[in-house]
Amino acid sequence: MVTTNELLIKNVFQEMLKHKPSLQKVMIADDEEEETLDPRLIGDIVIKNFPWPVGIELRRLFSASMRQPDRMRLDQIFKTIERTMQFISFVMICQIWKDKKEGKLVISDNLAKDFQSRMLV
Repeated sequence: MVTTNELLIKNVFQEMLKHKPSLQKVMIADDEEEETLDPRLIGDIVIKNFPWPVGIELRRLFSASMRQPDRMRLDQIFKTIERTMQFISFVMICQIWKDKKEGKLVISDNLAKDFQSRMLV
């Protein structure tokens, strides 16, 4: 029987293969022995291919204690989403800052004044 974690890991890994085909080598198993890949191995690969702040939350979500669909699992899903959004926001702010320093981004005077007035309050 496939657990919730195994299904989640499999789906995330399949999506990762679309963007990083080099992970396909993990899927190669000996055809004669008809091996099935250990979901823990695939889960570890998924965790390692995410940035550390997101990966640590995924590790908690994929842990054995989070197999049952209960309140703890739901809380961990929300923590994982929150950490992912924080990380993406941080990266976006860094990109904006970099573009501004390199002169690739022009900020209108109205936006600059509005931003400064909010920061001084």
